Amino acid sequence: MMGLLSNMLKTKDIDIYEHLKSQELHPQYYSFRSLTLLLSQEFSLPDVLRIWDSVFLDEQRFNFLIKICCSMILIQREAILENDFASNVKLLQNYPRIDINVVITYAVSLA
Repeated sequence: MMGLLSNMLKTKDIDIYEHLKSQELHPQYYSFRSLTLLLSQEFSLPDVLRIWDSVFLDEQRFNFLIKICCSMILIQREAILENDFASNVKLLQNYPRIDINVVITYAVSLA
């Protein structure tokens, strides 16, 4: 699934993909926990339930989970492109508070 996230990021925003690649910041460093725990550590319980509702209602369940994770990265585009390796690890492993509806709407918009 981390490979799918990397591929989606590459197709949606090559600049972020290349920046993270140049920093040798592989998806395993920032997405393993998110994907294996279905984002339960990144958001509050009501938001996690909203995410799970969206994921399990989608016919391609885990593809939508990848879209949510990709959206989270794309939303932080400016910070990621400005940050060094350590700052990006911190940002992506400790995602800042955000309205989950913004993330889900962004994920839905990813074709």
